[in-house]
Amino acid sequence: MNRNYNIQIEGNEALIEKFIEAIQQGTCKIIEDDPNQYIIPGGETMLNYSIVEYFLNKEPFVAARAIQFCEKIRMHHELNIPGHNIILEEWIEERIHKVYYTRASSYTNDYTLKPTADISTVNPEYLKLMCYVAINLIKYGASYESVTANRYFTMVKELGSDEVEELKKNGSGNLSKNITEYKDQQVSCIANDVFATIKIKIKEENEESYRTIFEYLCNLLKSDFPKSYSIEFSGKTKNNLPIKGLPKSGVHYLFANGVQYPRLHPLIATYSILAMKRWEWYNNMEDENCAMPSTFAVFALGLESEEYFDLVIKYMQTVDEGHQSIQEKFTPAFVEKFGINKKSFPVFISCILSMQEHKPFKVFAEQFNNPENLELLLACKKNFLSFISEESKADWNEEDFKTMPDYIWNYVLYSIWGPEEKYPAIIKKSPAALKPFYQELLTVHSEFED
Repeated sequence: MNRNYNIQIEGNEALIEKFIEAIQQGTCKIIEDDPNQYIIPGGETMLNYSIVEYFLNKEPFVAARAIQFCEKIRMHHELNIPGHNIILEEWIEERIHKVYYTRASSYTNDYTLKPTADISTVNPEYLKLMCYVAINLIKYGASYESVTANRYFTMVKELGSDEVEELKKNGSGNLSKNITEYKDQQVSCIANDVFATIKIKIKEENEESYRTIFEYLCNLLKSDFPKSYSIEFSGKTKNNLPIKGLPKSGVHYLFANGVQYPRLHPLIATYSILAMKRWEWYNNMEDENCAMPSTFAVFALGLESEEYFDLVIKYMQTVDEGHQSIQEKFTPAFVEKFGINKKSFPVFISCILSMQEHKPFKVFAEQFNNPENLELLLACKKNFLSFISEESKADWNEEDFKTMPDYIWNYVLYSIWGPEEKYPAIIKKSPAALKPFYQELLTVHSEFED
């Protein structure tokens, strides 16, 4: 990787102006092996952080001009770049935080308006850029960055601006109202891309109403709408999916109601694919109920037909297994509906592998009480690496490929039969025809231990 590029701003102002002009004209290029390094037609190179920092500190500061420039860079990097928001956040720290706020400590993000702060001196142009940064964090940042975004919005209001109230009413204005709003006699839908909210009301329960809603959601997600968002749904009908312990919420009712219409299933599947994004969440589902967008749609379809088995597998391989556990409620409902067989077995395994430690349920062990299903499990063990998602394997090093499959396999056994201290008794009590299977499955695992 070439590290021979300019960083220093002082003394390089004329060169940086050349980079700014090239960025505006679209002639500035990114060095392939270092996305933070730019090169212009003359061959000069520059760190993009320095260019943005220089631009933001030019006087007079005009928010619209700064936003336009930041958008040029953002689009140059196909929506978002590591470090771009960091520069903007550091700028906010210097211009707003340090001037008007007291921070509890360097280890917290608790900011309190200084008693001596004169908010009449705040440059309103600075607050407009703060709102822009907050919107970008919500749209393109990781889900946890919404905390910083909301802190910025709070500060903007505390510093006397009505910018946030305008954003609440109208969103960013970057999306057409034809996309964000829909209303007829049966359905009302409105979305705000700044606060990542979707509000849906249904007045008449019928297939056409739900078709309208799902088409609206699909069109919205095809636009530049945040990938983590909340769906607030209200209507008279509140069906529940046949899954024990699934939280009762508007988004749950929406898909439990809509799945009652078979002709809408392909449309619900389309929504599922559009909404399914790793490390994104329904913002109004928290703690143990946190759920990746598409969760209730996939669960609804997954219990309807074998046609959607592949969709369930895709979902289970996409979820963040370290931070989501709501899918644990789906697995027993799925097994009770379809049992274990050649078609359902891959789905079952994908469900088990979607968590770091899936809870065992009695129905699982009951399904592995015949030679056919035990043979499926043995075949899975012999080719186990192919059942592990590419997303999971992406972070493995060379040594992990030697040890992780065996390590994870032990969790598969746990999810079916519980803790290993039960295995000797299971083998002992098993019918003669099944004993060889149980012996191979429930004793070989000890060889994986150090």
